[in-house]
Amino acid sequence: MDDNEDTGEPASGTRRDVLRSAGLLTGAGLTGVSSPDGTPGPPVERPGDRPTPTCGDGDATPPRPGPDFLYDDNPTPPQLQNTGGWSASPLMVSGTEGYDDGEYLYQDFVYDDHGADTSPAGTPPSPRPDATYAGATGDFVYPTDQATYRDNAADLLEFRCRPVGGDAGEDPGVAYRITLQTIADPEAAVVAVGIDTGDATETDWGHGLGDLGAPVGHVLAVSGDEATLDGSTDGVRSVSVDEERSQLEVVVDLDPGRETWTHYCVTGVREAAAGGLAFAPVGEQATEDRPGGANGQDVPPVFNVGFRIDEPLGALNEESEELERELEQQREAVGSRSPGYGNRRDHAQAGALAERDISAFGAAVDFDRLRDGVVDRRVPETGFMCRLYGSAFDLGTTDRFESSEGVDADEPVFLGQVQPYALYVPSSYDPDDPEPTPLWLDCHSRSACYTQYATYSPDQLRQLGEENDTIVLTPEARGPTGWYQQEAEIDVFEAWRDCRNRYAIDDDRVFLGGYSMGGYATYKFGAQYPDLFAKGFAVVGPPGEDVLAGPTNGNAKTNDGASADPENTMRITDNLRHVPLLMWNGANDQLVPLPGVINYEQQLRDHGYRHELDVFPGYEHFTFAVRDDWGPGAAFFAGDYLGSPTVTRNPARVTYRAVPDFDHDLGGDAPELVHDGAYWVHDISPRGTGDAAEALVDAVSHADGYGEPATEDFQGPGTDPAPYTKRGTRWSGALQRSPARNALDVTLEGTERATVYVEAAGLDPARRLDLTVESDGPATLVLKGSFGEREVQVDTGTSERTLRLCGAE
Repeated sequence: MDDNEDTGEPASGTRRDVLRSAGLLTGAGLTGVSSPDGTPGPPVERPGDRPTPTCGDGDATPPRPGPDFLYDDNPTPPQLQNTGGWSASPLMVSGTEGYDDGEYLYQDFVYDDHGADTSPAGTPPSPRPDATYAGATGDFVYPTDQATYRDNAADLLEFRCRPVGGDAGEDPGVAYRITLQTIADPEAAVVAVGIDTGDATETDWGHGLGDLGAPVGHVLAVSGDEATLDGSTDGVRSVSVDEERSQLEVVVDLDPGRETWTHYCVTGVREAAAGGLAFAPVGEQATEDRPGGANGQDVPPVFNVGFRIDEPLGALNEESEELERELEQQREAVGSRSPGYGNRRDHAQAGALAERDISAFGAAVDFDRLRDGVVDRRVPETGFMCRLYGSAFDLGTTDRFESSEGVDADEPVFLGQVQPYALYVPSSYDPDDPEPTPLWLDCHSRSACYTQYATYSPDQLRQLGEENDTIVLTPEARGPTGWYQQEAEIDVFEAWRDCRNRYAIDDDRVFLGGYSMGGYATYKFGAQYPDLFAKGFAVVGPPGEDVLAGPTNGNAKTNDGASADPENTMRITDNLRHVPLLMWNGANDQLVPLPGVINYEQQLRDHGYRHELDVFPGYEHFTFAVRDDWGPGAAFFAGDYLGSPTVTRNPARVTYRAVPDFDHDLGGDAPELVHDGAYWVHDISPRGTGDAAEALVDAVSHADGYGEPATEDFQGPGTDPAPYTKRGTRWSGALQRSPARNALDVTLEGTERATVYVEAAGLDPARRLDLTVESDGPATLVLKGSFGEREVQVDTGTSERTLRLCGAE
């Protein structure tokens, strides 16, 4: 992409200039119905706002873009709920601590419970080997009894403490609340809290832990409804376990007064055979009730360590050619150590445990501040962070999964109701700024995770986030290989919902992108939800899950790395009329062969849709990631190349192909994922059934006149960020514009039923409406608006009629 090309679009200017040029600033809360060349029309309410009724009180508002739950308030799943005197809101940013109204809080990372680094090679099977580029540094694995341990039993989620008593009639003490990510069996895990009151020297904590390098004067151990203080129950005032909330609560007879005590916290698997509150030793191989992964090393049996405020992440080799070679070797030699560290945010933890020295991970808890009720929540406002969100849905209620806890036994899916996502917030972000901030949804690759770009491509966050004044969100997608379907798709929109509720996001400037499987997500979500995104930037993205599906239009498959029900996005390219795409691919890419991408690009060209495909000679699959130069992508999102950097809301022409085979109903309390329309056309259903059933609606509103854009196919060389050849299509204004009239043209292919929201299309239901429908079979067209609903039955062929929807002219 070169910025000096003639785009046929208005020149860039101020934010409000851009809105006016796109017809998006015609009044308060209003948008204009625009033609493909961007010419503004009469004001029409944007989706989500109710149009002014013109002839009744019927529902004239189309469904909001995206799933309904994208617009919900953030839920509070059980693990985040407060009971029994605890009141502070959770921090929800991993690796942070704070004080809030009498409570000290620490928020840990999730799915970071992998213990010590015991081997320079060989990633552990939890998370499973599917996470080739997101392996943990630690090597521990849980016992094989999945029902008890869920591959996640000792995952610390949150630590809290507060002083209690001290008033007349109640002795002073300290209350602790430890929340685990998973409690399938309350006695599966054991937690030890080390307390240094100021002069401790003993570093052997007992309980089978041995020397941890951190001096403590007291050790509090808890598992289920059992607890000891310094090996005795005498100092334990109360202990309880809340299995629903995965919370352990203990009150001990210690009096810190207003002193500052250093706390440490470790978790592990409980040694059931020995009795008491001992940590199970780690063997070479996991058994039904013993963890594995020692690899001959004498390391403490600790899976997770608390109070890690500065967990590092990055690439072990920063030299780009060497890193690219290591990534290729990782792909070919499954089981070798990932060339990135900190993927699972456990790197410092794994190293400290290997050295038997966790002294760097102590929390200096100031009881003076607690007694004074100081509020000091040390959550970063900007920069890179690992956020957590609470899911509204219990996957254990669905037809796909038997449990809502831990990691699924058959697929690398994270099931808990607290899930992570990565967020980069630029330093320019100001929540009080009246102009909200753009968002880039940046989806991760297959076998990677939510920290991918911070680990391997940090300049991407700098160029597209910091320098573009844009918030960058990378969802975990519930695991490394979900292909953004089913629970992975739900995760994307739940993370987005959390972000929308916490930051001032500009819904008119939302961009979509990703690397490899994330590029596939760009094609998938851009086509399924075109009314959510301004533009898309796909890097080495395959059009289908299977590497042969793209080159062969789905006629040949390898089934290598694809889901059980692979979706080929070449079936839904019709829907990208208003979402310009920039695509980067390497000529030597073995994982995503170029013929498939060329095939996809040819479909866009045949449609006459705006796009550019840049092919880089000599580039392989990982070259873009390790060279880490994204300037043209940043310019594409920020500028007017191939189209305005604002989401198209109510265009004059809507084209949407619904493919029910791409819809999913997981059952239980999970939302049904249905992709059956956009803008002012919805509820599209095909006449047939089965995997091949699909329905296309192509509708044109003449409310402001209409003219097809002049399309120009182009090709040539480029140089930024490296030499490449480009080809694509751009628009340059309407060829010939028809006069404005209250008319609607609709083409139906394979469609049994579809709904058009009349007023959202800019049409006036109080005037006569000229309706022309061309259909390849019998169909029902539902016209909906303030007048209510009107069903129009159409036969095969072309039919014309004039309708009175509410009164006469």
